[in-house]
Amino acid sequence: MAANANAPSTATSSSPAVSENAVPPMPARQEYETSLQQARTAIAQLQAQQSQMVWIRTVIFMIGLLFFILGWMDEGLRLVLFSLAALTAIAFLIAIVRHEHLRLKRIEHDSDAALFTHLLARLDRNWGAVPSHQLLSEFSDIAFADDLDVAGPASLLSLLSLAGTKPGRRTLQAWVVAPTTWPEVKARQHAVQHLRDSRPLRLSILRTVQASSDGTEDVYGLPQWAATPSWLQQHSLAYGLSFLGPSMVVLGILVAICGAMVDQPTLLTVGGGLLGAGFLTNLLVTVFWGSWIHGIFQQITGQHQAVYRFSEVFSSFATLPPDGGLLDHIRQVAVENSNCAQRGFAKLTWLVRLANLQRDPILYFVYLALQLFAMWDFRILGMLEKWKTEFGDEVHVWFEALGTCEALVSGATLADEYREWTYPAPPADSQNLLLAESLGHPLLQDAARVPNDLALTRSHPLLLVTGSNMAGKSTFMRSVGVNLLLARTGSPVCANRLETPLYSLASSIRVRDSLKDGVSFFMAELQRLKEVVDEAEQHSHSDGPPILFLLDEVLQGTNSRERQIAVASVVEKLIGFGATGFLSTHDLDLASAPEVRQVSQIVHFREYFENRNGKEVMRFDYKMKPGPTPTTNALKLLSLVGLAPSDSA
Repeated sequence: MAANANAPSTATSSSPAVSENAVPPMPARQEYETSLQQARTAIAQLQAQQSQMVWIRTVIFMIGLLFFILGWMDEGLRLVLFSLAALTAIAFLIAIVRHEHLRLKRIEHDSDAALFTHLLARLDRNWGAVPSHQLLSEFSDIAFADDLDVAGPASLLSLLSLAGTKPGRRTLQAWVVAPTTWPEVKARQHAVQHLRDSRPLRLSILRTVQASSDGTEDVYGLPQWAATPSWLQQHSLAYGLSFLGPSMVVLGILVAICGAMVDQPTLLTVGGGLLGAGFLTNLLVTVFWGSWIHGIFQQITGQHQAVYRFSEVFSSFATLPPDGGLLDHIRQVAVENSNCAQRGFAKLTWLVRLANLQRDPILYFVYLALQLFAMWDFRILGMLEKWKTEFGDEVHVWFEALGTCEALVSGATLADEYREWTYPAPPADSQNLLLAESLGHPLLQDAARVPNDLALTRSHPLLLVTGSNMAGKSTFMRSVGVNLLLARTGSPVCANRLETPLYSLASSIRVRDSLKDGVSFFMAELQRLKEVVDEAEQHSHSDGPPILFLLDEVLQGTNSRERQIAVASVVEKLIGFGATGFLSTHDLDLASAPEVRQVSQIVHFREYFENRNGKEVMRFDYKMKPGPTPTTNALKLLSLVGLAPSDSA
């Protein structure tokens, strides 16, 4: 339910001022499609080059092997042939480096293709091609999450979240599920509005973060490592032996040199023994503890050399547009403070390059020599732990800023894609509890979405939504709830206008029985209603945000008369506690209950029938109309599927 996504932008009183100087050169969809095609073209070219490089490497290797064999067999030309074999070995190493370069470029373009495929799938609401976002454990017990499709496939997070790191997901999910204040939302809106027209910067951040991830839960292990105690201090034996071995090597070399200078075979023997013992000690220490240290190096480096890419991400925050708020804070943490991320990463990336010598095919033998002589891994780990002492306490601040930036980039991307959507605002009239124009469900496809207007006032704080089965009552209620959650994040909402307090939501829409817990459907409904009423009562005694409840076809498991009495009692309690809300029903008698009627606006959704090819077909326009529904359709539906009662057939 919303306006056409291709309609011109509608300026409203609830929208922040839009910069007139920063207009993207093309619509977001067009840029996504162009970038996707470019990525696919580059992938095809790189695939062909990689296949070609495999043959080149094979040919060079075979030629080098032939030169070596011929040189071994022909003593007269041995020097020349061995020299040619050495040159082909160098060429082979160059080919390996070139092949690795092509592989990394292929990963980069594969990542780009995945990103733009994802962005386009979101626009098309092709949920099967959009990754399913699950709530983090700290938010998994949110009562309304299932009712309002917050997480999972075809969910609010699937549409909104482009966060590629755990801090980003945590920040955005916290914004969605937790009530907040208008000053906080206005700060988020302000930042989103400034980022909306910085599409190249946003895409650069998204590309870099996604290219650093292989889809695992934690794209980057640096924050976890920075919060852990020193490994070397916890492994004092290994640390001590890491000095003993190199000391024995150095001492053995010195003793052997002295023995050679004074022509003392005994000193040569002792020197050789010390040298061998030192090498053996270094080898044993490497065997026993080397894999742990390499695991630390891998954690710091991250998937796909993430440390280098995140260094680029934080450096790119220098170009965040000034907004006098969140974006300025992110920029200060990233590039301006004395212990900023840019300075920390500048030191860290150099240490990581030294730590990853063993992963470089060309320098691997250099690494082996350094490890056997000086216990290279321990020396580098020592420098990394000194870095942790200097910057470790700041790392969580850096990644909190990154999480905030990812959340804002997600909202700004949605704002860029749907420029006709509006930014919500507090009610301009204190008597208004909720005012919306052309409010639609943001998770529906643009062509399928139908907009509706609504206005709740203090004199009538309940909207009683009546109507036939399948007419759109539940979808309408979810459209309200999902947009109110979207409003918390600073993103625009799927409406032409939305004025609302920042409600705390309570809902009873998808109630399920539980065989495991021995809870029937009716008892599960009662328990959920009790939670909603209790929540409203608690809020009535606090300074927290007001409650907005969404109740869909409640107490279906009892007879009509008892249901009317029970629902009227629940509504009376909720309104008495100062709550505002929506109640849907197809029980027409409920609309006449005095307790309900005096506090509610009554609206309805209804069906209509068409004759197609001589067959009567039911249709719905999903438009909300005033008053209780004048029709029911249960018997008509039975008839349409061939189950009509005998007396009405």
